[in-house]
Amino acid sequence: MLLGCAAIVPALQLSAFAEPALTGPVLRSAVVQREVPVPLRGSAVPGSRVLIELAGVEMVTQADKKGAWRTELPAMQAGGPYTLSIQDSSGASRYDDILVGDVILCSGQSNMEFPVYRALNPDRVIASADNPEIRLMTIPQVTSIRPLEALPEGTVWEGATPETVRDFSAVCYLSGKALQEDSGVPLGLIDASWGGSQIEAWLSADDLERVGGFSAQLEQLFLFAQDKHAAMIAYGEEWEHWWRAFYDGDTTWADDADGTGWKPAPAEMADWQTYDDPELKDHLGRVWFGRSFTLSAVQAREGGALSLGLFDDTDATWINGHFLGSTSSWTDARTYDVPAGFLKAGKNTIIVNVRNTYGPGGMMGPTDAVSLKLTSGNILPLGRDWSYKVISEDKPGGPQPPWESVSGYTTIHNAMTAPLAGYPLRGAIWYQGESNTDRGERYEPLLGQLIARWREDFGADLPVVVVQLPGYGAMPDEPGPSGWSDVREAERIVARNDPLTGLAVTIDAGDRTDIHPPNKQLVAERVKDVFDVLDGQQEGFADGIAPSRVTRIQGFIKMEMPSEGLKVIGSDRPIAFQACDISGRCEWAEASLNGRSIRIEVPADLEPAVVRYCWGDTPFCNLFSDTNVPVVPFSLVVD
Repeated sequence: MLLGCAAIVPALQLSAFAEPALTGPVLRSAVVQREVPVPLRGSAVPGSRVLIELAGVEMVTQADKKGAWRTELPAMQAGGPYTLSIQDSSGASRYDDILVGDVILCSGQSNMEFPVYRALNPDRVIASADNPEIRLMTIPQVTSIRPLEALPEGTVWEGATPETVRDFSAVCYLSGKALQEDSGVPLGLIDASWGGSQIEAWLSADDLERVGGFSAQLEQLFLFAQDKHAAMIAYGEEWEHWWRAFYDGDTTWADDADGTGWKPAPAEMADWQTYDDPELKDHLGRVWFGRSFTLSAVQAREGGALSLGLFDDTDATWINGHFLGSTSSWTDARTYDVPAGFLKAGKNTIIVNVRNTYGPGGMMGPTDAVSLKLTSGNILPLGRDWSYKVISEDKPGGPQPPWESVSGYTTIHNAMTAPLAGYPLRGAIWYQGESNTDRGERYEPLLGQLIARWREDFGADLPVVVVQLPGYGAMPDEPGPSGWSDVREAERIVARNDPLTGLAVTIDAGDRTDIHPPNKQLVAERVKDVFDVLDGQQEGFADGIAPSRVTRIQGFIKMEMPSEGLKVIGSDRPIAFQACDISGRCEWAEASLNGRSIRIEVPADLEPAVVRYCWGDTPFCNLFSDTNVPVVPFSLVVD
C-alpha cells in the first residue's frame, strides 16, 4: 500500500460526550433503509454496557476502551416516526422523528449541487415542497487526507419544506419526489456534491490503486500527511519543472513584477475581464500577478503568514522565489505559511500564477484581506499596488496538488462519503464528468471503480443511475474529437456492462452556452424512468438506446437498433453520423432509418473502422424513441 497504515486507517472522531451518542448518518429526523439490517455506531463511556432501543426492539452492546461501540438494527418495514434511545452508565440520549423507508445518495459536481431555486419554474416546485415523509441531508463540503468516520460538523436531516427544498439539489429532490410518490414510503435524500470536482476526488486511495496510474499522487498525499511543508516544496519543484519545460525556460516566479509585459492592476481586486485591457476581455487561461514590498532587517528575520484572499480558480504562489503553495478553489481564501528565511531585508516580491478556465477569473481579494502577518504580530497591508502580466497561451497539463478539494485525489471521498460507509441505500445517482472532459479517455475505469466502491460501502446490489453529460460548448461543424463525447461514451459503456447501472440520457437537455442548464425537471424524469427499468417496474433500456453491433456490407454499414419505436425529428433522415478510419480520420456519413435498421453510406476514399453517432461537445442529434428519449450518443467498432 502506497499510503501506509498511518494515512489510510479511518480517523475516528470521538468527543468526550457527557452522554452516549451516535456517530454517522443516523441522526434526529433520519431515514434508515427498510427491509435490511442497518449498522449503528457511536460513543459512550469506555467499557460501559450500551442499551439501544427503537420501535420496541432492544439491542445491547459494549463500548470498547476508547468509548466506541457498534451494533445493528434488525431489518424493519417502512414506518415511523420512531424514537431511538441510547443508555450507558453516564445517562441516556434520544433521537426523535426517525423514519424507516428508502435512502438515496446523490453525488457529483455542480450540476448535482445545482439548487432547486435556480431550476425551471422554481416557485411552483418550492411552494409545493411540504412533505414530512421526505427528509433531506446536505453534507457540508469538507476534505480530509485520511478517511473519516464522523460526518462533517453541521450535517443534519431536515424535513422537506419550502424553506429546506429551496437550496437543496434540484436533480436529487425532483428525482426523489417522483420516486416517493410512486413508492408511498418515507424517503431520505443525501446530497454529497461539490461544484468543479473531478471524479478522482470521490475515490479512495485503494480505488485509485486498483485503477492504476496514480502512484505519484498517492505518494504525495502520504508525504503531505506526514510533512505538509516538505510536500508543498516537492510539489513546487514539480510545478516549476513543468512550467520551464512548456514555457521556454521561463522563471517569472524568481523575478520582480516589473519590466516587459507587466501592467498596473486596478486598485480594487476583481474579475480580470473587467479590467480596462483588451488582452483580458473574455480571457480564459493564465495571468501572472506580482507585488513588491520592503522589510527592515529585523522584520526579515521573522516568518509569518501571507493572506491573499480569494482566487478564481487556481493559484501558485511564491515569495522571493520560494514556493509557498497552490490551491484550486474559488471559495477558499488563501493563507500560506512563510517560513523564517524566506524573507529578506529590503525589497521582497510576491509572484502568483493564476489560472481560470470558466467565467470570472483572477485575484478576487477583497483588497483589505490581503496582508502579511509576521510572527511578531505586525501586519503589513498588501492589498494595493499589484501588477499583472497576461499569458497569451494556456498550455494543457500541469501538475495539480493532490491534497486539494475539487482537483484533489481521495480528499472529498475521505470526508464526505467515507463516513456514510455501511449505511444501506436503496439507490444512488451520479452526475459528474465536466471536470474530466480534458482526459475523457481515462474516465471509464474510474467510474466503474466508483460504482464498485459504492456497492462495497452501501450494498452489493445497489442500483446506480448515471446522468450522462448533456450538450455544452462548441457545435461541431466538422467531424473530430470531443472530450465531452469521450466522457459520455465512458458513461454509456459502464452502464452497458453493468445490469445494475443505468444511464439517464440528457444530450437534449443541455445549453451550449451554459454549463449549468436549468431544465433539471427533464433530467429527474429520465433518472426516475431509468430507476423504474432497473427495478423491473417498466420496460425499456436502462443503458440507453444503442445498437449492439455494426456490420459492413459492401458500400454501406448496417446497424440494428434494439427496438422499432424510433423517429426522426426535423428531417427525413437521421443525421450526426460519422465514419472514421483506423487512423482517426472521420467523415460525415449519410444515414437512413427503416424500422429498427439504420443504413449508413460509406464515405468515398475511407475505410471505416468506427461509426459514431451524436459526437461532439454540443452535437445536433435527431433520432429519438417514440417516448421522446434521444438515442444515446455512441461510438462502435465496425465488424
